[in-house]
Parts: sequence; structure tokens; C-alpha cells
Amino acid sequence: MSESSASWGEAGHPERMRRSTLADQMAERIIERIMTLGLRPGDEVPSEGELARQFGVNRLAVREAIRTLVAREILASSQGRPARVTIPSSRVFGQMLEFRLRQQSLDLDNLVDTRRVIEGELVRRAAQRVAAGEADPAPARALLEEMAGRQHDRDRFVELDVAFHHAIAELADNRMLTLILESLEGVLLETRRASFEGRARAGLSQGRALLAHARILDAITSGDADAATNAMADHLSDTIQDLRAP
Repeated sequence: MSESSASWGEAGHPERMRRSTLADQMAERIIERIMTLGLRPGDEVPSEGELARQFGVNRLAVREAIRTLVAREILASSQGRPARVTIPSSRVFGQMLEFRLRQQSLDLDNLVDTRRVIEGELVRRAAQRVAAGEADPAPARALLEEMAGRQHDRDRFVELDVAFHHAIAELADNRMLTLILESLEGVLLETRRASFEGRARAGLSQGRALLAHARILDAITSGDADAATNAMADHLSDTIQDLRAP
């Protein structure tokens, strides 16, 4: 048997599979208990021994379950103290999306379509809030002005591009949509670099991207939700062309 086959066989050992399955079940039961008790970020969950007693399992299964929940950022652990409830960041979801893209389970068209749905709604809400006097587009304007001076600095230009879109999300003030957008940040950095380079290969300046961003922001600033949504759709159509540049 090859070394690779042996390692796969070891990983699939029935005893390990049973233990893993039990730990997964315990993780879900701990989440249910957190929800039932209404525990908030910073609240402690019972000790490993107490959880093992309550659920009628061994402490090893509880320990593995807690490790799983720490990795998922549902719990935070510290030496000598019970684990505490925390607020998961967008990092875990973002890692999953990046993995799926790298494995070609999702393609760039899927990604841009997702951005069209999410960011189309974000710019619409941003325009509505600006029109109602509930949001100030000045921070986004400052980022756009800095982008104009960084057209030959790919990495900084791309960072400012991401920050601009995040600023628009902040104007919209929808935490769920903003969280989803933040989870895409790692992937979006890569696609924005590719867009930048695609324009360069086509002999185009970054001026087209700047103009597209300016149109989006102008529509938001004027409180025109429909124009903002259309400007974002046009921008993302340009993005697809840049990504497909030979």
C-alpha cells in the first residue's frame, strides 16, 4: 500500500470517524444551547466537564467540539477558563468561498453575478439614505480622489478600490449585506488585480474604472437610486470584460 493510500485509510478508521461524528454532533448541540439560553458575546459556556455531564458523553468529544467552534469563531477559548461566546467574522465564510473558486466549483461569472445582486442593492440603499440626509458620501469621495492619483500603483489602487466599495456598503447601513461583501474581500482583491492588469494589457488606462466609480458615487450623492444601480451594473459588466482580456 502506498504512503498516500495508508494515510487515507488511517483517516477513515471507523473509531476516528465515530469520534469525529460525535464531536460534530456536540458542536451543534452546544450551538443550540447557546441559542436557547440567549448567551451573548463574552458570556461563558459551561466547562468541558459540565458539558460532558449534561450531554452524557466523554470530555474528549466535548473538547473536539469546542475546538471546532473556536475554528468557526463561534467560541473563543483561553487557558484555564471556560470558552466564551464570540461574534464570527467574515473570515471563515471568505475562506470557504476562496477554496470553492480555486477548486473551480464557482467561476468568475458567478462571483460577478453575486456582486451585481449585493452591490446593486447596496448602492440603491446608499442613494436612498443620502437622499434622506441619513448618510454622508464624503469618505467615499475622498477614496475616489486618492485612487485618481494612484493609477500607476496597482496594489494601492486595488486597496483603495476595495475600500471605496466598502465605504458604499457603510452608506447603505445593511450589516448582513456588508458582512457578505466583506467575506468576498480576499477573492475580490485577486479579481481587482486581474481587472487592473487586463486593462493594462488592452492598452487602457485606469481612467475607465475611475469614471465608472465616479458615476456610481455621483448617482448616490444625488440620491438617484435607479441611476446608482444602473451605474454599478455597467461597472461590473466592464469588470467581466477586463477579466476576459487576453
